[in-house]
Amino acid sequence: MAGRYATALFELAEAQGALDAVAGDLDGIRAMLNESEDLLRLVRSPIFSADEQGRAFAAILDKAGASTLVKNFVGLVIRNRRLFALPDMISAYKAILAAKRGEMTADVTSAHALSGAQIESLKAALKSATGR
Repeated sequence: MAGRYATALFELAEAQGALDAVAGDLDGIRAMLNESEDLLRLVRSPIFSADEQGRAFAAILDKAGASTLVKNFVGLVIRNRRLFALPDMISAYKAILAAKRGEMTADVTSAHALSGAQIESLKAALKSATGR
């Protein structure tokens, strides 16, 4: 389900030339969700009505300066009672955008912080392995 919503948002954003603006707004929403247990509770809990969620998110997105496209998208998600899936929708949108750009993600685990030279060496090895 999250993928369908993310794809629809991506297609609208692409048609409007707003891929990066939407990605920025979604990053802002994700950061707010990560920073606020109360906001996360609003998103996840079925106790809150769609009207309550809608009023709260309208105020939050207005204050954050989110685009009309993102405001409308979140409003639709709320009306369809799918707000609980918003974090997954954000992740799916970011994955679609990365794929469109030909970007790849690599997770690196290290016992110690990497030096600048080590990071550059890692980048070179990844570039050699992937051809990108």
